[in-house]
Amino acid sequence: MWSWQRLAAVVCTFGFFKDLRPSEAYLSAYLTGPWKNLTEAQVDNEIYPWWTYSYLLWLIPVLLLTDYFRYKPTLVIVGVAYIITWVLLLWAQGVPAMRLMQVTYGLATAGEISYMSYLFSVTPVEYFQKISAFTKAASLMGKFVAYLCGQLLTMFNVLDYFQLNIFSFVSVIIAFLISVILPRALYSELFNPRRFTDDYNENGPDDGSSGTREQHKETHDLVEDPCGGRGFLNQTKSLIIFLAKELKTIYTNKTILIWSIWWAFASCGNFQVGNYIQNLWLILTPKTFNHTKRHLYNGAVEAAGTLLSSGMVLLIGFLPVDWSVPVRSELLMLVVCALNAVILVIMATTSSLWVCYVLYDVFRTTYQIVLTLASAQIARNLQRQRCGFVFGCNTFLALLIETILTAIVVDQAGLDVDVQTQFKVYGGYFGVMAVLFTVYVCANVWKLRQRTCNVQEMEIREQDDS
Repeated sequence: MWSWQRLAAVVCTFGFFKDLRPSEAYLSAYLTGPWKNLTEAQVDNEIYPWWTYSYLLWLIPVLLLTDYFRYKPTLVIVGVAYIITWVLLLWAQGVPAMRLMQVTYGLATAGEISYMSYLFSVTPVEYFQKISAFTKAASLMGKFVAYLCGQLLTMFNVLDYFQLNIFSFVSVIIAFLISVILPRALYSELFNPRRFTDDYNENGPDDGSSGTREQHKETHDLVEDPCGGRGFLNQTKSLIIFLAKELKTIYTNKTILIWSIWWAFASCGNFQVGNYIQNLWLILTPKTFNHTKRHLYNGAVEAAGTLLSSGMVLLIGFLPVDWSVPVRSELLMLVVCALNAVILVIMATTSSLWVCYVLYDVFRTTYQIVLTLASAQIARNLQRQRCGFVFGCNTFLALLIETILTAIVVDQAGLDVDVQTQFKVYGGYFGVMAVLFTVYVCANVWKLRQRTCNVQEMEIREQDDS
């Protein structure tokens, strides 16, 4: 039996190598360079949108199967998908092949929920904030080392962009091998009926996500009799009804709901910025350099931002701050959304590549900080730790919003706007979020004041009566 510390070490090692991909900071330059000979318009409007669409479609089965098969198989699939992605990147040619590469990359990123939620399923609740910080920090450190290596290796002409992709290819193979040795979680938190029944018998019914006896029986029927006489349609209907009840019981928790809303909408914006930032950097890079010798500092910028994010995430993991205090968390979300709106508008309008670099790092750091807090707070407030399911639902909503945004703003069939206009749209998107959170915070402050006044009035009446 593995201790949680040993599991954490191995899973974090997996996360480190999974993200040790130095070539990613130069993906647009690689695709538009002599290795693939694609145009910037093809990369921006014909290839990159396929990641968004495939991520959304892959997430639906991954969301269900991650918990059902108890996490490990999904981690293995993530490793396989990354390997296929880099095989295509290295040895395939043309727009269709690169679209397929984005589809397999979408599968790999859809499986990220298994990495983020695996340890929550095998560790005690009192370690959740530290676990959230460890897993996120391991991933960020992998990215930091990757970006730093990428910058140094290209700056000193040790490796070109094709050879950097070989580096990434080896790293994801190592991650795959690590995933193979991991043990499965003992229980499927969503689908395992024995765990539900045992917990119910020991503790009695709880007040939220644990569900009712009917839900437990329904789950038992789904798992224990998957080929029974009810038929496939009835099985599917029962599963949908069960999942709908799960969603209702989980998201009636106000804390889970508000953190999930921020997670979904902020992740959508973060995905879009991360997906198209290299194209913005290419526009701001002086064209006087020939294509293979551009003075790109993408790796250094990503490394600096990742190091900053990693340090801040670890700091947040150990700060003795209670983020469940009313208004405190909502105020943090409001400030971050407002700051991100300003940052993105400046990035869209500046002519300075270095201003864009610095603001990008600030944007990514603030997102990683609040996302880490969100995952910890959601996990802490779940009566049953169905983290993979909840994280997947939040990510699915993020991708659904992103798909709509991509189809309207980026895709050839939509407005097909240039990348600078895209970033103005993303700035406005975060601005709308900031306004909505402002309204929410003001409403909560007013409710708290009313409650305080009512308590004071009752105390005064009691004193007068005595």
